[in-house]
Amino acid sequence: MKLPAITRILSFRQNLLKNLNCKKSVLRAAAFVLLALSLFQLPAGAQLSQPEITRTGATALVGLVPGERLRFTAFNPSTTEALREHNEPVRMQLKLYDAAGEIIAASPDVVIPPGEFRFVDFNRDDLPIAGEPGTRRAQVRTQALWGLRSHGRLQLPTSLEIIDNQTGGSFKFFFIVEALP
Repeated sequence: MKLPAITRILSFRQNLLKNLNCKKSVLRAAAFVLLALSLFQLPAGAQLSQPEITRTGATALVGLVPGERLRFTAFNPSTTEALREHNEPVRMQLKLYDAAGEIIAASPDVVIPPGEFRFVDFNRDDLPIAGEPGTRRAQVRTQALWGLRSHGRLQLPTSLEIIDNQTGGSFKFFFIVEALP
């Protein structure tokens, strides 16, 4: 009578080992598939964002004398005017050109978060241009470059000021609304 009980125990043990080996191979296969998929998955943010596009903004002509600085200010609204969608940050850069069309100065790239202002300054004394004889008045052309990811219509209010470095007074002011793209 002991022989059938031992046979049943051995048979149960063999079935258990077969099932365990089968489960181990299934678990190994599942782990391999998960590992392979994780290597090829893109980050979640990269799937949603669009590539940045650069747009050329409005141009302005300005005369600067020694002791003055040019300030360009821009505002990125929190939402678009037409669709009332939330804006993304916008990248801005301002370049200054001489009469021959050569770049004489460029600001660093400045990121403007939604709902905030940013500005860049250029001192006349730092510009590599001689200017008019006697007054050293320099005529420059400004050109704004905008980097954005939104492909919808975006209006960015901007201003261009001439500031006296000694008094801080702003005595010339230009207002432009950039409609992009």
